[in-house]
Amino acid sequence: MSQMKVWGWTNPATAVVRNESIGFTVSEITVSNITDGVQYYWNSSMADASYIQVDTGAYTAANGFTPLAQSTAVGATISGFTNANPGVITVNDTATFGFATGDTVKVAEVADDLTGTLSLNNTFTVASVTATTITLVENTTVTAYSVWVSGGIVTRVSDTDGTAIPIENLAIGGITLGTTVVGTDADIMVAVVHGENVVV
Repeated sequence: MSQMKVWGWTNPATAVVRNESIGFTVSEITVSNITDGVQYYWNSSMADASYIQVDTGAYTAANGFTPLAQSTAVGATISGFTNANPGVITVNDTATFGFATGDTVKVAEVADDLTGTLSLNNTFTVASVTATTITLVENTTVTAYSVWVSGGIVTRVSDTDGTAIPIENLAIGGITLGTTVVGTDADIMVAVVHGENVVV
């Protein structure tokens, strides 16, 4: 059996493109307009934005279905790492990845200036967290630490109790529904999506 998700919506009067986060890579989708009985179909062997209108068999190359994919998101993207007492990491988002006070985190893929004997690509302990910053317990002003230049990701290694945090890919897996296949004028719509991977 493949991955599957079913959901419905009532579309507003004007057709508006919908980006749906499914949680897996979409291999096929069928959208049924319950109001007028029309069905739209797409699978991954078809061109992006295309669809087939099931009742007529007509193929259309625009305003249909386009897969959304972001291959990897296992940690927050670093946009700054301040050498301070304590060190502060600026990231795109802390909530998605669940960073919390007391966590052990791993910093990887940072380009630093190599002036110190310790790289910022290291393991640290979290002192506090805001929406976009992770303040560390460690003092990174000591000359042993190199200076951040660019890039990097930060991931959780363990929580405050030392329990290991499994690596999870939190990347987007979903689909864009174009204006033809979303319905209009308060149409009631239902989508059935299947994924690429088998569920055991």
